[in-house]
Amino acid sequence: MSRFAALDLSTLPDPTAIGVLDFDAILEARLVELEAQLSEVFDAAKVAEVMALARNIASSPMRYLNEAAAARELYLENRINEAVRSVFLSTARGDDLDQIGANRGVLRKVLDSSDPANPVLESDEAFRARIQLVIEAWSPHGPEGSYVYWALDADDRVVDVAVYGPNHGLVPAIPPAEPKMVILSSEGDGTADAALLDAVFQHCTVDKRRPVADKLTVVSAQPVPYAIEAVLRVTTPETASVVQATAQAAAEAFVNGRIRIGRKLYRTSIAAALSVQGVVDVELTSPAADVEIGPFDASHCTGITLTVQSITGGWRDV
Repeated sequence: MSRFAALDLSTLPDPTAIGVLDFDAILEARLVELEAQLSEVFDAAKVAEVMALARNIASSPMRYLNEAAAARELYLENRINEAVRSVFLSTARGDDLDQIGANRGVLRKVLDSSDPANPVLESDEAFRARIQLVIEAWSPHGPEGSYVYWALDADDRVVDVAVYGPNHGLVPAIPPAEPKMVILSSEGDGTADAALLDAVFQHCTVDKRRPVADKLTVVSAQPVPYAIEAVLRVTTPETASVVQATAQAAAEAFVNGRIRIGRKLYRTSIAAALSVQGVVDVELTSPAADVEIGPFDASHCTGITLTVQSITGGWRDV
């Protein structure tokens, strides 16, 4: 995609200003400081007596006071860390992310306002992606990211967008100045209906948003159905139900994370997602092969069926 959309914010390291939270280290530092301060006032025997209470007697007031002070220092360190995270696009959440979006003229979408007291809002992940893309939308030259931003901005049902031009090497080739936009819908199997395609087209072809020479075509992504069926082998039958529920949640998260246009689906990735705590082996029966996804396609999961099978682990699992 474009230079901004191609940057995966989740791969960025934490800012150096974020400190490591370690209660034991804070407590030890306070005790060392206490011992140093006492040594300036009392003799070595008295210092040793007080420090013995502070270090070794869990019920002594001296120990309680230092633990309470260390806890308060830990809370303060965490508050500083959260404050640092709140000002970066890659780490901000909730209201802090709303503030960053407002600075760039982007507001969080309200997906469902039927219950005014508890409206369904756009997720942080989707909102973060639009904030990152908005810089592209400022360009008057029609870069790929600009089209993607305006398509996402057009309708809440748009979950993914792909834009192709002559440089993408498709067959047949896309002619110059005739970009083709592919839309994936959040409804049904992902097929965008005519009304959604028209809404996106009208939103993206305002003259202030696209080069006047561009002849834009908007089409729907074509769903490629697949189902996940697997046998999960565990050595502890007593926890089989918990393992199955965890694997089910992991599979659903995997599926939701693969709602993308043109992204191939690998069996190894599915098996890795199902390898949750407690699973020793995954036998993936469906899909039987990697799911090929073309540039105008998107994978669509039709169902998830997981079976748990107990196996004997032998003396190693005793």
